[in-house]
Amino acid sequence: MNKVIEIWQDNVLTVARYEMSEAEKNILYMVVASIKKDDPVTKMYQVSVKEMAHITGSEELKFEAYKQASRKLLSRVFETTLPNGDVLQATFIASALYKKGTGTIQIELSQMVRPFYVELNEKYTKIQLVAAISLNSAYAKRIYELLCMYKNMKDKTFRRNLIDLKNMLWVIDPKTGKDSYSNWTRFQMRVLEVAAKEINGHTDLTFAYRPIYGDRPGRGRKPVVEVEFEVFYQAKLETVQTSTLQERLIKQFRLRSDQAEQILANHSSETITRQLYDVQVKIADGKVKNIGSYTAKVFGLETKGREK
Repeated sequence: MNKVIEIWQDNVLTVARYEMSEAEKNILYMVVASIKKDDPVTKMYQVSVKEMAHITGSEELKFEAYKQASRKLLSRVFETTLPNGDVLQATFIASALYKKGTGTIQIELSQMVRPFYVELNEKYTKIQLVAAISLNSAYAKRIYELLCMYKNMKDKTFRRNLIDLKNMLWVIDPKTGKDSYSNWTRFQMRVLEVAAKEINGHTDLTFAYRPIYGDRPGRGRKPVVEVEFEVFYQAKLETVQTSTLQERLIKQFRLRSDQAEQILANHSSETITRQLYDVQVKIADGKVKNIGSYTAKVFGLETKGREK
């Protein structure tokens, strides 16, 4: 059984204007992957640095980097235009608690942003978790989200006003109006080409783009006013391999092979991964005495022993 872990967000977040580093985006992705519609508004979501490293296949655990990222994430403000024309300015998270010695961060979503992850209408973006986290550039992550907004549409070709695109990516600072890449060639090389290199061939989709030139009287090079994107969606990659999950269930969570097989048969990869997050956190907090017995109980398997 190979199932993709997907996360969803309202399109108003996909095109929102904000600045965020790749580490901050990864934390937010992990939180969104854990959200359930009936969760309490003040629920603290567990983010495991080890789990992020495992998902991306990295052996490097950047505990301090993610601790700093969670602090910055608290101050990140996004701005987006709602369907009724109102402009919303809000933060993504309300609080962050770094659990000393556990490698986990507890994140509380802001009340204003939460509905855009759980109260979805017909206009939402479906993103593949591993693909998004694996992208190294913050620009690539945002452009990947934008492409995902169109990947399931019949017409996968769309245009974005260049200024709007730069505002979305925070290339233009809204406070000063400074354009970090005012020259088209620099924007193309530092943003679009970097995104193309990371996204194409390494995610579930590929894309091409071309500049759309405006009119300018007289001679000289005409200005780029829009960027046209074309999305090619291929349902591939970003699968959580059954063999990998089975190995983790047996070696890390101390289940018998028959128990691991039963869990894989009865639950999606997404559900298993989410449940293992919670088990890991409880283990790190010293709340679990018998790891195998507790894990089995979490997945509804009968056990002979008792667990805390």
